[in-house]
Amino acid sequence: MPRLTVHARRALTQERRQQILTAAATVFAAKGFDRATIRDVARAAGIAEGSIYNYFRDKQDLLVHLPRQFFLPPIQAVQAAAVADAPPAPDQILQFIAQNMVNIVTQNRELVRVLFTAVPLMDETLRAEYIQQMPLYAMEALENYIRAMQKTGVFRADLDAAIVARIYPGMALFFLLVQEVLQPPGMTRFDYARVLPVIVEIYLRGILQADAPTRQRRRRRKKAPSRKTRTVRRRAQPLK
Repeated sequence: MPRLTVHARRALTQERRQQILTAAATVFAAKGFDRATIRDVARAAGIAEGSIYNYFRDKQDLLVHLPRQFFLPPIQAVQAAAVADAPPAPDQILQFIAQNMVNIVTQNRELVRVLFTAVPLMDETLRAEYIQQMPLYAMEALENYIRAMQKTGVFRADLDAAIVARIYPGMALFFLLVQEVLQPPGMTRFDYARVLPVIVEIYLRGILQADAPTRQRRRRRKKAPSRKTRTVRRRAQPLK
């Protein structure tokens, strides 16, 4: 049997890791993290139980690496769009990001529940490793896109691009978690074709009417008399 090249061996290792993580996702979603076992994962992956330990330390190590398995593909799609010769308009790329998030959460609802409910059970070291594996909060692609738009004058240059890039996924993800994971069955559900444009609009332009500050200033001017008017009124009062 011919020996594998370094490149082929690395590709085979990555393929087997993905196979195990996919099986772990299925088992964790079906049984919950606490009740699932390495044996269950091995059975779902179609490999020997001991083989899993060649790729992951234990069940917690599987959990830690699951977010990247599911969140990385849409991030890569955003990266490709952001560095294109003709980058999409802000509304389009933000809609694209949000739709990818919707697809992930709605197609993996039970797994997402496991991923987020398991965080409080982790110790500090494991939690730090877990967060580092979540590319959702490392939106370099969106951050770079924002910086490019700031240079062209489309976005405000006085805002920190890193902060702005992290706010948007937070808005969309919070809505998704409430509706898909936390919300009781009887509560009203909103169609994402209606939700996503609203999230994009609020993120880009806010909820304040464009002329609202002007109207407020006008009302303040009407209510508060000028210094000249106050002086005239004081002079006009009869002497006692």
